[in-house]
Amino acid sequence: MHPKIEAYLERMARLGYGPCAKTTVGCLIEAPDGQLFAGANLCARPQQSCPREPGEGYEKCTSICGQIGHAEEAALRAAGDAARGAKAWVYGHTHACRTCQEALYGAGVITIGVRE
Repeated sequence: MHPKIEAYLERMARLGYGPCAKTTVGCLIEAPDGQLFAGANLCARPQQSCPREPGEGYEKCTSICGQIGHAEEAALRAAGDAARGAKAWVYGHTHACRTCQEALYGAGVITIGVRE
């Protein structure tokens, strides 16, 4: 993970949020002026194991785990208007889901990439 995402995870842990039991995904938005904004798919009620069964929808992420949203959504909340013309990087996953792609592009992000 990028150091900015690590700092976000630490800050949110102090507020009582924890990682997704399945996988922690991070997102970094790099604004045109060089500012970096981070987010992750953290949970208000983290579980020891993922409560979802294969093929189930993600409603349990919210109803059971209290997930605050996908990493991309959290990064967009942090970036606000600075997302216009920005680049987004997804960490810990192979792609941004369609909903997150639409949100990122809708906010003015110009590219979405994946990083390890």
